Amino acid sequence: MNLTGLVEELRNYGGITRKREISEVVERLLCENAGCVLAALGEDAAAIEHDKTVLLLAADGMMESFVEADPHWAGYCSVLVNVNDIAAMGGMPMAVVDVLSCRKGDVRDALVSGLAAASKKFGVPIVGGHLHPDATHAALDVAVLGETDMDHLVLSTGASVGDDIVCAMDLDGQFTPGIPYSWDTTSTKGREEVRRCLASMHTVAPLLSAGKDISNPGTLGTMGMLLEASSAGGHVDILRIPRPGGVGLGQWLKAYQGCGFVVTCDPGSTEGVAAEFERRGLTASKCGSVAEGHELVVEMQGDRETLFDLSAENFGCRVPQRI
Repeated sequence: MNLTGLVEELRNYGGITRKREISEVVERLLCENAGCVLAALGEDAAAIEHDKTVLLLAADGMMESFVEADPHWAGYCSVLVNVNDIAAMGGMPMAVVDVLSCRKGDVRDALVSGLAAASKKFGVPIVGGHLHPDATHAALDVAVLGETDMDHLVLSTGASVGDDIVCAMDLDGQFTPGIPYSWDTTSTKGREEVRRCLASMHTVAPLLSAGKDISNPGTLGTMGMLLEASSAGGHVDILRIPRPGGVGLGQWLKAYQGCGFVVTCDPGSTEGVAAEFERRGLTASKCGSVAEGHELVVEMQGDRETLFDLSAENFGCRVPQRI
């Protein structure tokens, strides 16, 4: 695939395009008096100061098509996506609540079995929620509470021109049958190994200027969100992004990572950041740098293209609410 074709494919990927409506909602929800809230809308989780602790609060919902395709895996991923959001902020998850809407008993059983499996896998108890047993279609929404401290809080707003961009992913996985962009790295691993990978962001947090987990928009979409939040541009060599053998480039760049992060740091810290990720089971590599302006420029084998012009388009992260 040539770079022009790849850029066009990524720009039209639903995991990216569906983010562009967020800003219309966010602008109406910004609060004027946030009290103990340190960071909120635009981040992976809200950061709330509580004594000497920073509480992290995140929520996500499973797409209807995902629930229909594989309700057990949707239940599992409803926990996975939320614990990844907490990890991205330098924290560890504490507890989960869910809202389950489902009339069909077999679908509900599959969703619940996935929730229970993920709760056990990640060591995060499900402590409450709500059930709509008469809903007209199946839906699952989950919120998670986590914690960190000020020395390990990672925001997406701090990337500075000249910082290195590092991608870190668990390459030991497989795509979920029937769900081509779900890169599963956790279901076949033990609880301790999974939590060791999640804790990598907490460990490297003091060395980072910004970070996000690689979620539904894929690696470069997530990178665009981070750069938008930091009001910066970037340059990335696509072929320096870690990738498992035998996986096509287009599919990989769209993949939702079971455990993967895009981070930025001072060039003097890059070697230490990558080494710590590697020590915890992730493959990490410097793949680019933060640049002036608002464009994310991608390079492949000497060719260059602008993937996103963040002065003209957005992911809803343009003005994160940082108090």
